[in-house]
Amino acid sequence: RTTPLLRLLAAFALLLALASPVAAHAELVRAIPADGETVTEPITVVSGRYSEDLISGSRLEITDGSGARVASGGIDPEDARRMVARPESPLTDGTYTVQSTARSADGHVERATWTFTVAVPASPSPTPEPTPTPSDASPSPSATASPSESPSATPTASPAPTDPASGSGDVLLPIIAALAIVAIGAGFLLNRSRTRAR
Repeated sequence: RTTPLLRLLAAFALLLALASPVAAHAELVRAIPADGETVTEPITVVSGRYSEDLISGSRLEITDGSGARVASGGIDPEDARRMVARPESPLTDGTYTVQSTARSADGHVERATWTFTVAVPASPSPTPEPTPTPSDASPSPSATASPSESPSATPTASPAPTDPASGSGDVLLPIIAALAIVAIGAGFLLNRSRTRAR
């Protein structure tokens, strides 16, 4: 037969088995960014997911390498098993520490700490465009000036003056020739009239 003591021990073990799920703690299941992770983009949200629902008083605190607090947060209004912290400005290059205080329904407080690093690669600087020189900026006058406007255009040659002496010689020559012809004709006629007179 079962003794009363054995019955009591069996009942106590059953109570412990039933009470175990109720007494479970809200332990950190997943952190974003993860512990030890190096992120190459600025961080706008830090979050943690827990094994049980969280109650009021649960907090996330984020500090930078100097220990200054850069963000804090609490339970996600849409998910009782998640805490979020949103910094006012994105977290850039540096190492950050997250301190989690998770309070469960049984009043137990579970604390966790993790760190992550932000290392945003430097963007290449743009190549500067060459500054145009005065010779490149404006064309030379000789390149744009029309032939009539070019200062180096050859002037039109003016006719050479006529020599007065050569002009008068050209006029007198026909007159002298005409007089010679008249004189020869007069002499011929004179000789002919003399011949008839004899």
